[in-house]
Amino acid sequence: MSGQTSDGQERILVRTIVCGFTQAELPTPWLAIFHRFERVMEKAGLRIRVRLFPLEKLPESFEVLVVPPELEAPAQALGTSARIIVTSRADAPAAADLLLRELERGETLYAEKVRPGEPKIMTHRGGDIL
Repeated sequence: MSGQTSDGQERILVRTIVCGFTQAELPTPWLAIFHRFERVMEKAGLRIRVRLFPLEKLPESFEVLVVPPELEAPAQALGTSARIIVTSRADAPAAADLLLRELERGETLYAEKVRPGEPKIMTHRGGDIL
């Protein structure tokens, strides 16, 4: 189900959304934003991992980067090809819903659905399941 959009751009399969913060500080409201995006994607039944990483140590592969307004400039400076979404805690529900609608339309971004009986994606860090 890949291909090109009507204007010739390549559609992007979203497998990972990263909620970025700085190593110096992980504000409590940012955890709420991370959980909001995680719940929206899980509830929609999409095969997307939502992860929490400092901008200084981002994973090699991700398609969407979500950052608070104060980190917009550092996120843009990364020069990543990922879609950057800038949101605050108050706007996070609308931002997550807007991304979900875009994924469901599948025009520029799309995601695969979780198949029945497929194992749940879990993240292990040390002995804890996150």
